[in-house]
Amino acid sequence: MLTKTQDPSNILANALARYRDGFDPAFIELTEQAVFPGLIPAQPTTGRKSRSTGVLLGRPAPRFVKRGRSVKYRLRDILDWLAEAPDYGSTAEVATKGRDA
Repeated sequence: MLTKTQDPSNILANALARYRDGFDPAFIELTEQAVFPGLIPAQPTTGRKSRSTGVLLGRPAPRFVKRGRSVKYRLRDILDWLAEAPDYGSTAEVATKGRDA
């Protein structure tokens, strides 16, 4: 059973509060339960699979670190991964980009 401090939404809220307070996001580590689906819209199982395949949602997967048996994601890596996502103005633009690839 998770305690209140171990709750993924609490972990994420605390990490984002530290980030807003100026703490370097390269030193803020999150559990995969806090990242998936808290920041990245995918299930934790999809995140685990991406560590093996190197691909998440059709893009290179975000970097992660191992702490013993635990897997952690640095907030900086997640923010960079999210920022690098392609953005579109319409579904027609998405369809056009898909044909160009």
